[in-house]
Amino acid sequence: MLRLIAFCLLFTTIVTEKSPRVVELDGIGAVSGEKYWNGDFYEFYGVPYAKVPKGRDKFKPPLPVEPWEGIRPAVKRDVVCYQVFLTDDDNDETLLHGEEDCLTMNFLVPEIANDENLVPVLVYIHSGAFSGGSSNMGRFHYLARHDVLTVSFNYRLGAWGFACLGTEEIPGNAALKDQLAALQFINKHIRKFGGDPKRVTLAGFSVGAALAELLALSKKTDGLIEKLILESGSALSPFTINRDPISTAKNIAISIGFNATGNLKDLTEFLLEAPALQLADKSKNFFLTNSTFGFSPCIESKTNNPDPFLTDSPLDIMNKDDYKKIPVLTGFSNMEGISRTIKFGEWQDEMNEDFSKFLPADLKFDKKENRENVIKEIKKAYFKDEEVSFNTLQEYIDYFSDSMFKYAIMKSARLHALKSDRPVFFYEFVYVGKLNMKHMYMDKIKGASHRDQSAYILDFFEHTTKYKDMDTRTRMTTMWTDFVKYENPTAYESLLIDQKWLKYTMEEQNYMEIGLNLKMKKDLFAKRYQFWDRIYDKYHWIPMPVNSNMKYK
Repeated sequence: MLRLIAFCLLFTTIVTEKSPRVVELDGIGAVSGEKYWNGDFYEFYGVPYAKVPKGRDKFKPPLPVEPWEGIRPAVKRDVVCYQVFLTDDDNDETLLHGEEDCLTMNFLVPEIANDENLVPVLVYIHSGAFSGGSSNMGRFHYLARHDVLTVSFNYRLGAWGFACLGTEEIPGNAALKDQLAALQFINKHIRKFGGDPKRVTLAGFSVGAALAELLALSKKTDGLIEKLILESGSALSPFTINRDPISTAKNIAISIGFNATGNLKDLTEFLLEAPALQLADKSKNFFLTNSTFGFSPCIESKTNNPDPFLTDSPLDIMNKDDYKKIPVLTGFSNMEGISRTIKFGEWQDEMNEDFSKFLPADLKFDKKENRENVIKEIKKAYFKDEEVSFNTLQEYIDYFSDSMFKYAIMKSARLHALKSDRPVFFYEFVYVGKLNMKHMYMDKIKGASHRDQSAYILDFFEHTTKYKDMDTRTRMTTMWTDFVKYENPTAYESLLIDQKWLKYTMEEQNYMEIGLNLKMKKDLFAKRYQFWDRIYDKYHWIPMPVNSNMKYK
């Protein structure tokens, strides 16, 4: 009898542990999530949060999600928005990957979370150069283990998300409007999952960080975001705002057969009818020489656009102090430019022939003489007036680290610290381990590349058994989630967290160096920041709203 009772108790425990959690979403339907096999949290994948408009409306803002009946198993992990299927072989056939109606999100819900015990929420925006990636490109399990409800979601990519003509059919920034819809969905429904709608931290890596900061600067997200985490990206980065979105759309349209007429209506009609495969293929521009990716957010016109999302440049918004102040954790890897070494063999000769093609896209010169003087300054400061060659590989990396990433990220941090009394925490990631980006010069160059810090937070489906890597992962996920919980990334000391992370202020420019150990330091990137700030003070290209009345060239 005792054996039977023990067996029944064991069976009941096993069944209970494997029982799904059902969440009722008001006015939409119910979803069920399974408990993760190796953690105290439940997984919900592929939950629709909005609907992509179809046909002639496909570039417009998202529509409300369509309700469903019954309980919907939230198990669909493979939803991605239209993009090109990437392979390691350039000779492989180009294939369309994803689906049009792709606006879904994922939830990792701690077991302790319920409507009577609300936990903080951490929402991540994925990267992919505005034309790739998905909500599933990282694994959020190591964050969820810290009893934080983590969320990731898809948004429209490439032309579908970022084509911007200022016309009624293609007003611009559809992807940002998707992201706003995602935050509104979270605010409305996250309590049902056990998340606190008043304690939502928005995070992003690479272009995801740029998009996250754009969202945080918008009045449309007031009350939707409590804190901000930025990894290797900023709204001020040269790739964030497209200065000439009509030309971008025109050039991509021409590459797939458009006969440029100079008439914006003709361009609009062509994009509305363009084949999805060709549009996705030409939207992919990972390595442009001017540190951009082609399609990206734009400054929208208010004409023919009933509900624009972004009508002022992010720098103007920050300078005018016209945004809600929230705590910010931001930083970069020490050698972000390693991500550009894949093009070193090709670009070194091009840089020697015409360096102007490699200036950041957010610089503009009224005279050729001014542009050439800036180029001379850069060549002297970075390359000591030598030709770009294998002997100056480190200098090549430093140039792209600073011009494409570091200056803008530091500028953002300084403005947040200057304009706000909310805490700003800055970091430099220097750790090199198995999860770092692999590159062909690893025998010569050792440093952390673009987005490498995110690899230790989100895992990116790599595997490591090295204790130093695992310590770094634990250290970083603890600091990130402590920031989410307590507004302080080092709220509690431990064997791994043995330093107090001091705030970054204009008076005390403290930062945390994250390597094999934690070290508090000061005045990161000070001289190079001053170098670039002088250039941008003179030649920064302020983006203007797209003008739908103009004829393009």
